Amino acid sequence: MSTANTPSLHVTSSAPIANWGDHDHAGHVVQFYGEDGFLLDELCRFIGTALGAGDVAVVIATEEHRDGLTKRLQACGLDTAGIIAQKRYVLLDAAETLAKIMLRGMPDEARFAAVVGREVEKVTAAAKSEAPHVAAFGEMVALLWADGKPEAAIRLEQLWNELARTHSFFLRCAYPMADFCREEHGAMLLKICDEHSDVIPGESYTALVSHDERVRSIAHLQQRAQALENEIAERTRVEEKLRRSHADLESVVEQRTAALRQLSSRLLSLQDSERRRIARELHDSLGQYLVALKLDVDILRRFPEREELWSQCDELLERCINEVRTLSYLLHPPTMDAVGIASAARWYVEGFGLRSGLKLTLEAPDDPVRLPDAIELALFRILQEALTNVHRHSGASEAKIVIRRAPGQVILEVMDNGRGMEPGLLNHFRETGAGTGVGLMSMHERARELGGKFQIESDASGASMRVTIPVPSDCATSVA
Repeated sequence: MSTANTPSLHVTSSAPIANWGDHDHAGHVVQFYGEDGFLLDELCRFIGTALGAGDVAVVIATEEHRDGLTKRLQACGLDTAGIIAQKRYVLLDAAETLAKIMLRGMPDEARFAAVVGREVEKVTAAAKSEAPHVAAFGEMVALLWADGKPEAAIRLEQLWNELARTHSFFLRCAYPMADFCREEHGAMLLKICDEHSDVIPGESYTALVSHDERVRSIAHLQQRAQALENEIAERTRVEEKLRRSHADLESVVEQRTAALRQLSSRLLSLQDSERRRIARELHDSLGQYLVALKLDVDILRRFPEREELWSQCDELLERCINEVRTLSYLLHPPTMDAVGIASAARWYVEGFGLRSGLKLTLEAPDDPVRLPDAIELALFRILQEALTNVHRHSGASEAKIVIRRAPGQVILEVMDNGRGMEPGLLNHFRETGAGTGVGLMSMHERARELGGKFQIESDASGASMRVTIPVPSDCATSVA
């Protein structure tokens, strides 16, 4: 085909390619586009000019773009079927060709040379002129970019440049601008441009004909870029403000959580103080009244009539005295104030065993060393709660209680032979520190308040509860 038959391609463009013969035939141009129509018009101009001049072309594109290019070339008067038959025009599928040159996720130099280099050599050999010019178009790089492999796309651009050292061709690559829609894409776009000798911008700029229009467009783009930078800076400031607000909110939550814990500790302390006050009241008032009443009954017994009634009254009054004494001891055993936790625990375990029917054993130290009042009271309350749980929930027949001192700490253990805790409940307690009732939470909170640890182990053979509370060395006192 002679140059007289070169199609007239009336596409207005400020791109680097104006006429096929006016440019270095070893150039590497990248074209960015918004609409496929713009890409195909420019590509028709590029490839059509070469083929119309009797030169050769290699197109590696998607099926849609290959078909669109063929229709445009034919509309311009080119016999594409005849040119293909002359082997001056090679059409390759971008995805299939890309698959042939990839190795472990990256374009391979040897495979690229064997596949793409061979096609360039073949089409060069089919040229009519002694110094043939080869026009090449490829969008394999665009497929890599769209697939989230920017480094592979850059490497493929470099392989094209390396091939140009041994083969003469003019190459054009293309990327849709829609794939560069994020701020972080800017740096990679510049890297892509660095691998090319020329850049064809998108149609929003290329379609501008006059110098004045282009200058105005550049100014407008600069204004938009500055506005975008300002918006990003403002968004960054807002995000930083939100982060600070979030941090402040977390601080408030932590403070209120600490306040709730202090309130919980205070409530427990008030509860213990109230129990102690009630114990004194029961012992000093109601207990004394009941004793006086018993004395009055003894005087009345001197009268012979209704002897059986007086006997019943005497028995009931004796029970009242015993119940009041037991209640008083349960609220706050006076033996703990006098001789400490070990004595109070022995009294309580013995009485609880009689009342519950459980077989209980206690191992506790006989040494006269006293613990701080807060620790002894916490151990006693935890012991009460633990045995109550064993009696109500475990189905156990036996339980063992151990109170022992270790360097810097005191340890309370309660072990039973019951059915154990349900795995779901046990896991929930370990993860959150909360149980289904107040018992576990109360024991956990008492231990935590004193800097201690509360642990539970359970299996089919029973459950064990362990409380470890640190004891400052300067807080122990001895009983004379």
